[in-house]
Amino acid sequence: MSTITEAVTKLENLSQDRANKVVSLIDDLAELEALETEADLKAARATLANPGECITIDELEKRLVNSFPSGRG
Repeated sequence: MSTITEAVTKLENLSQDRANKVVSLIDDLAELEALETEADLKAARATLANPGECITIDELEKRLVNSFPSGRG
């Protein structure tokens, strides 16, 4: 049985009021996910429009190691 089928079966066994609340929560979560996706796309586009400085992979590693000294070795 698929997860969706199981969820529908459980919704059918709820009272109409509870089922409506669950569906409302699902709608709210879908809307929140859409807003987060929109914000992520906006941030990605802004980053692509202004990429900043170019550094080598060695320089990147050095900066990361210096930022997180306890994470190494």
